[in-house]
Amino acid sequence: MGRVRQGRGQRAEIASNKMARRDAILAAVALTLGATTVYESSKLPFGTIHGPGPGFFPWCTSALIVLLALVLMVQALTGSSAAGEGSGRIAKVALLLVVLSAYTFLLDPLGYLICTFLLVLFMLRVLDPQRWTVALGMAVITAVGSYVVFAFWLSVPLPRGPL
Repeated sequence: MGRVRQGRGQRAEIASNKMARRDAILAAVALTLGATTVYESSKLPFGTIHGPGPGFFPWCTSALIVLLALVLMVQALTGSSAAGEGSGRIAKVALLLVVLSAYTFLLDPLGYLICTFLLVLFMLRVLDPQRWTVALGMAVITAVGSYVVFAFWLSVPLPRGPL
C-alpha cells in the first residue's frame, strides 16, 4: 500500500517538474517578445495620459507582459507556482470564456459599469473564491476606477446602460 502512494507522489512530482519547465520556457518566450516590443514601441511617440500617442498602448501592454513573464519565470524556477492542477483549471477557463461571451452581449443593454462589476464579482467569488466583502469592494473599485480612466481621462465612449 505504501508503494502505491509513493508511486502517485512520484508521478505528481514528475508532472510538476514538467509543468515548471514548460512555464519557464513560456516565460522566456514571453519575456523575449515583450522586451522586443517594449524596445520597438519606444521608438514611437509616447504622448501623455490625456493625449496618448501611437506608442502609448503598445509600450504599456508590452511592459506588462514583461512584468508578468518575470513573475512566471521566478515562480517556475523557485517551484512556488500557486496555480492549481488538473481538469479543474480547464473547467474554470471554459467557464470564464462563457462568462466573457455573456459580458460582450450584455454590455450594451446593461452598460459598462454593471457588466464590469458583475464580471469582477463572478471572478472573485466563483473562479477564485474570496470573502464577500473583498469581492464586492474589488468589483466596485475595478468597475468605477476603469470607468473613470476610460470615460473621463481617455474620453472613450462606453455603453451607459440604465445607469
